[in-house]
Amino acid sequence: MRIGLWCNWIFVALTVVGWLGIAHFWAPAHADLSAEATKEWFTETHRTGVLVGCTIFYIGAGLLTPGSIAMGLMLSRIEGRLPLWSFTTAVSGVFISLIIFFNCCAWIVAAYRKEAGADVIQAWYDWAWFAFLLGWIYLTIEMVATAVVELMDKRATPMIPRWFSWLTLAGALSIFFAAGPAFFKSGPFAYHGLLAFYLPVVVWGGYISITTWFLMKETRRVDAEAGALVVSPP
Repeated sequence: MRIGLWCNWIFVALTVVGWLGIAHFWAPAHADLSAEATKEWFTETHRTGVLVGCTIFYIGAGLLTPGSIAMGLMLSRIEGRLPLWSFTTAVSGVFISLIIFFNCCAWIVAAYRKEAGADVIQAWYDWAWFAFLLGWIYLTIEMVATAVVELMDKRATPMIPRWFSWLTLAGALSIFFAAGPAFFKSGPFAYHGLLAFYLPVVVWGGYISITTWFLMKETRRVDAEAGALVVSPP
């Protein structure tokens, strides 16, 4: 279980290093760039970075699959025999993993052929962003499902502190801003904007990293309790 949970942290690290760093998506090409400027961004300025960085990113996305399933299994300990919302957390995470994989394919396609037409490259770039950010619905469902299960934990010391569960619900609502790119090419709601891109990415990374940290603590607590039972005198 710990290996599965560690996959989430590795995914976050590869996202930061590969996608945001090497591929230069900490400052992506703007949605309102001309087709020619978009082509130059992909085939000249950041071509190698996109090819290498997105390769790292989709490898990380693969690791998100066992990480999401590990989260769901941990939450199912709270939910019991019919863990609908725990499984929803796991399945939504797997969907997000697949979404990222196909996004990386599209970004790599945009950088792949220097001779490709600017309009073709821009179309692939737009598609990738829409597939990435309009997938906010799966992340929102995942975060809501996670928080719902966490708030079912009535123990004096719950698996996840209740303050963080409520913060997860608030974050799930804020992800809705990622719907903006379908309607805007500039400003905070464009796919390079503060509310549509940067806010959801920060919320998403924080949710995965911190939730995994609390779940890892729970595995250590369970192991400690099991060890205490073993060494206790009959």
